[in-house]
Amino acid sequence: MASRRHFFIDCGGHDGCSVVKFLDQRPGYKCISFEPNPAFTSLYTWLPTTLMRKAVSTYDGTVSFTVDPQDGDGSSIVADKSVVWDGSMSNADCPTVTVECIDLSAFIARTVRPEDYLCLKVDVEGAEYEIFPKMLRDGTISLVDELYAEFHWHKCGVSQEQHDELVRQIEQHLPLRDWDART
Repeated sequence: MASRRHFFIDCGGHDGCSVVKFLDQRPGYKCISFEPNPAFTSLYTWLPTTLMRKAVSTYDGTVSFTVDPQDGDGSSIVADKSVVWDGSMSNADCPTVTVECIDLSAFIARTVRPEDYLCLKVDVEGAEYEIFPKMLRDGTISLVDELYAEFHWHKCGVSQEQHDELVRQIEQHLPLRDWDART
């Protein structure tokens, strides 16, 4: 039997603060960070993670990525999600770039074995409402041992009822935890 590997997959890595926090608490994990915002690429130069300059999604290909010009924090592949949190700028006033995207379910299925330990962090500014249902349908949620997520239902047109139902379905498989790398 192969030895158990430990992964931290950081979806929506932003400036790399999640990897720093995670490895400070749990050294020895193999870290993989997904962050498509080109403004953050140089910050990963010295971080102990493999940077994938791709957005996580439900398919492999390319996608339009709206960039939050203030601090990058609200950048998203979800076209109708408010990018700037305070409403001071419309999405139409924000720059967009085309970025590669990757099917997160397929990536996890290729990367993680059932005997491995996977800690998955998802902060993808609204795309979670497509990604998690796919993971539930195809069973890749069963490869996740710990799940940290930040949800953006109130910023992307998802109702409280839809959000609560998704959370209920996820929690039938594993506990859902909040993540804030800055605390």
